Amino acid sequence: MVLPSGQRSFLIVGIGASAGGLEAMEEFFHRMPPSNGMAFVVVSHQHAGHVSLLPGLLGKCTAMPVVEVSDGMEVKPNRV
Repeated sequence: MVLPSGQRSFLIVGIGASAGGLEAMEEFFHRMPPSNGMAFVVVSHQHAGHVSLLPGLLGKCTAMPVVEVSDGMEVKPNRV
């Protein structure tokens, strides 16, 4: 992940959980204001070869865009 050029600094919050942590993450993002100025990186345990449903599940809990990260992706505030 890369900070966009000219972007002001902001907090990057890392959240890690096992599959049993989904309910806690949903509650967290339900309560997090969408214009909070932070970027959230969520890492969860998943078996190799499985497609993650997490972006869609968390997208129902927040007005922030929820995207699956890819190599070289820019980190932006107010995003999951």
